[in-house]
Amino acid sequence: MSIRVLGVYRETEFSPGKVEADAAILDCVLDHLRARDIEVLTLEPDRFVEDTPDKFDLVLAMCQAERTLHKLAALEKTGILVINSPRAIRSCYRDRLGPALESAGVPTPAGVLVNTSTGVDPHSISRLDLAAGVFIKRGDLHALMAGDVVRVDGLDPISSALAGFAARGVKSAYVQQAVEGIVVKFYGVSSGGYFATLSDGAPLRASLQHALAEAANAAAAALELEVWGGDAIVNGDTFMIVDFNDWPSFSRVRAAAAQAISERCFQLLGGAGAKRKV
Repeated sequence: MSIRVLGVYRETEFSPGKVEADAAILDCVLDHLRARDIEVLTLEPDRFVEDTPDKFDLVLAMCQAERTLHKLAALEKTGILVINSPRAIRSCYRDRLGPALESAGVPTPAGVLVNTSTGVDPHSISRLDLAAGVFIKRGDLHALMAGDVVRVDGLDPISSALAGFAARGVKSAYVQQAVEGIVVKFYGVSSGGYFATLSDGAPLRASLQHALAEAANAAAAALELEVWGGDAIVNGDTFMIVDFNDWPSFSRVRAAAAQAISERCFQLLGGAGAKRKV
């Protein structure tokens, strides 16, 4: 019996402006697995939820909606390997991400999760320097549209921004200290399989690249992610990780990332997969 892999695409509402790019990285990974004589099937999220697929060794999941995560969790309980796991996907929602990064000791700006409908208690954000500016990010998901991440200075603008989130039905927001520096995007595959950085500025020095890689891998481990990416703000010899994502589109590094992801999949399937294959 051959190894069987199911790929589940991301919901379009969670891929603002990146539907094709998100699908492309998953397709590229599956092409690599197919080249190893692994049987591959792909499904859109709605079909995945409705059809209750089974008899797969591995599910590669880019989906993020609660109902698809619930379905992934049910499959995982049957012993199917899921990358990324529903727990890991959910851990990248902002209500869990900030606290998880801080708990893991990863360099990250201070932040506070607040209820948008009750306003902000000055005491709850006392550790933030409001004069230096803060970012207010929707507290459930990553940014899906304009206005899901805003920068403000001072208490009154924070209250106004929170009221705007509440008016759109966003119940919680993460108020995060703003930090200055150069934005560096990073991409990785756990267990040392792959790490890359992209910056509009000069390439990172080797020592800083190494330190960022160590911090990003520690964050991925805390979040239980296998395939991941994020944003860091670099200022001189220091950096802060300000965002972390499950299954980014890897657009500018797709070829190398897809190869590394497929190798990690094959590695994780190795024990059971070798026995299944005839």
